[in-house]
Amino acid sequence: MILETKKNVMDLQPGQSSVITSLIENVYTSKLMALGILPRTTVKMIRKATFGNVFYIKLENHQLAIRAEEAKTIIIE
Repeated sequence: MILETKKNVMDLQPGQSSVITSLIENVYTSKLMALGILPRTTVKMIRKATFGNVFYIKLENHQLAIRAEEAKTIIIE
Protein backbone atom coordinates (compact mmCIF):
# COMPACT_ATOMS: atom_id res chain seq x y z
CA MET A 1 0.00 0.00 0.00
CA ILE A 2 1.41 3.38 -1.03
CA LEU A 3 0.48 6.39 1.05
CA GLU A 4 0.19 9.66 -0.79
CA THR A 5 1.99 12.44 1.03
CA LYS A 6 0.72 15.94 0.53
CA LYS A 7 3.23 18.57 -0.52
CA ASN A 8 3.38 21.85 1.31
CA VAL A 9 5.09 25.17 0.66
CA MET A 10 8.25 23.95 2.39
CA ASP A 11 8.75 21.47 -0.48
CA LEU A 12 9.23 24.24 -3.04
CA GLN A 13 12.75 25.22 -4.02
CA PRO A 14 13.66 28.89 -4.59
CA GLY A 15 12.20 30.00 -7.92
CA GLN A 16 9.56 27.25 -8.05
CA SER A 17 5.85 27.99 -8.12
CA SER A 18 2.75 25.96 -7.40
CA VAL A 19 -0.96 26.40 -6.76
CA ILE A 20 -2.35 26.24 -3.25
CA THR A 21 -4.95 23.48 -3.01
CA SER A 22 -5.94 23.79 0.66
CA LEU A 23 -4.96 24.85 4.14
CA ILE A 24 -4.75 22.53 7.11
CA GLU A 25 -7.05 24.03 9.70
CA ASN A 26 -5.30 25.10 12.90
CA VAL A 27 -4.48 28.29 14.82
CA TYR A 28 -2.77 29.85 11.75
CA THR A 29 -5.59 29.34 9.24
CA SER A 30 -7.45 32.62 9.69
CA LYS A 31 -4.20 34.62 9.80
CA LEU A 32 -2.95 33.06 6.56
CA MET A 33 -6.27 33.58 4.82
CA ALA A 34 -6.30 37.24 5.90
CA LEU A 35 -2.86 37.59 4.31
CA GLY A 36 -4.23 36.31 0.99
CA ILE A 37 -3.07 32.71 1.20
CA LEU A 38 -6.15 31.08 -0.30
CA PRO A 39 -6.90 27.95 -2.35
CA ARG A 40 -6.31 28.36 -6.11
CA THR A 41 -3.71 31.10 -5.48
CA THR A 42 -0.29 30.73 -7.10
CA VAL A 43 2.58 30.83 -4.62
CA LYS A 44 6.27 31.18 -5.50
CA MET A 45 9.20 30.40 -3.19
CA ILE A 46 11.54 33.38 -3.20
CA ARG A 47 14.10 32.09 -0.71
CA LYS A 48 14.58 30.10 2.45
CA ALA A 49 16.35 31.46 5.52
CA THR A 50 19.74 30.00 6.32
CA PHE A 51 18.52 27.73 9.10
CA GLY A 52 15.29 26.81 7.31
CA ASN A 53 12.82 28.25 9.80
CA VAL A 54 11.60 31.19 7.70
CA PHE A 55 10.34 31.11 4.12
CA TYR A 56 9.95 34.11 1.84
CA ILE A 57 7.09 33.58 -0.59
CA LYS A 58 5.40 35.63 -3.27
CA LEU A 59 1.68 35.64 -3.89
CA GLU A 60 0.04 37.50 -6.74
CA ASN A 61 0.90 41.06 -5.69
CA HIS A 62 2.84 40.82 -2.47
CA GLN A 63 5.62 38.99 -0.67
CA LEU A 64 5.47 37.45 2.79
CA ALA A 65 7.79 35.89 5.30
CA ILE A 66 6.24 32.91 7.04
CA ARG A 67 7.52 30.52 9.68
CA ALA A 68 7.95 26.78 9.15
CA GLU A 69 4.95 26.04 11.41
CA GLU A 70 2.76 28.15 9.11
CA ALA A 71 4.30 26.86 5.87
CA LYS A 72 3.52 23.24 6.84
CA THR A 73 -0.19 24.04 6.78
CA ILE A 74 -0.23 25.36 3.18
CA ILE A 75 -0.90 22.36 0.90
CA ILE A 76 0.13 22.71 -2.76
CA GLU A 77 -0.33 20.68 -5.96
